[in-house]
Amino acid sequence: MESRKIQKVGAATLTVSLPKEWVEQRNLKKGDQLFVVEEGEALLLLPGPLAEERARRTAEVVVDADLCDEPGMLERVIVGNYVLGRDKILIRATQRIRSDHQDEIRRAVRRLMGIGIIEENPQRVALHASIDPSNYPIETLLKRLYNLASTMLTESFDALAHGDATLAGDAMKREDDADTMYWLILRLILLAQTDEALVERLGMRSRLEIAGNRAIARDLEEAADHCYAIASQVREVIAMDLALPASLLKALQATAELIGRAYGKALGALLSRDLKQANEALRLCAELQAQQGELVRLVMRGVKDARGILPLGTIYTHLAQVGGYARSIALIAYNRYLERATNLSRPVEPSA
Repeated sequence: MESRKIQKVGAATLTVSLPKEWVEQRNLKKGDQLFVVEEGEALLLLPGPLAEERARRTAEVVVDADLCDEPGMLERVIVGNYVLGRDKILIRATQRIRSDHQDEIRRAVRRLMGIGIIEENPQRVALHASIDPSNYPIETLLKRLYNLASTMLTESFDALAHGDATLAGDAMKREDDADTMYWLILRLILLAQTDEALVERLGMRSRLEIAGNRAIARDLEEAADHCYAIASQVREVIAMDLALPASLLKALQATAELIGRAYGKALGALLSRDLKQANEALRLCAELQAQQGELVRLVMRGVKDARGILPLGTIYTHLAQVGGYARSIALIAYNRYLERATNLSRPVEPSA
């Protein structure tokens, strides 16, 4: 943190000099425009292009509902504008907004955090997103997204072990919560790309973390999608009332637990900059790959009813995908550790 003294120029003008490094990084020169934005007790200085991009992102957008002529299209347009950081979304139609479009609007509002309907009449609906990024540190949101996927996986295999279709259904319901968390993370990360002040407010140490956090959020959301598919297949297997050998159930649960440990180590390494945890996560992922062949053999040998081969094989396939994302997060944790100089890895100092 640098301090600057306020200088008086002329009779009433007060000025503050800009840090040379900050100016050079942004290629600013005499005559360039800077925009001053008041944010609570702070003043934010934005070069012209960043100010224009910020204004474009947060400006009110108008969505023509009449052009959304495919099922689900209007909902996806609303979600896309939310993710891009738009605060005001006005949906309009030339006549009355169709009933199915009203359903899509309400479904989007239920699935997006911090957005609501502030105005409505038969031909228009105004949505407003009001989110203070300071209340949503990225690491906290990533942990929440991880916990959702982890819970879905645990519930799915508990449901399979006890033949509890209701528990499998509960696991499937959590997928909407995972989507909500992912869209919020993506919104905040995209805003931080054009607003450097947000980087620190979101708990990131530097802009270098933006790309990694986006990749991690995507991996965790896709892992939750695979966990949803696992829960769906589990419910199908339970409905068949198949006689599954205890050895197969035990192997499936052991695989799920191994995946959980790999994710725990990978995410722990990421948040604590602990290279040993990252290494342990990668070791667990390698162990998981080694076990996959045995799991396939157990399915083929243990399932006597041919109807169960496909759903159990599908469960195995999705499990393998979930394990792969744990490895991806562990590798990002490695890169994040190496972003800063340490005794293990540091730049060569120039010779005298």
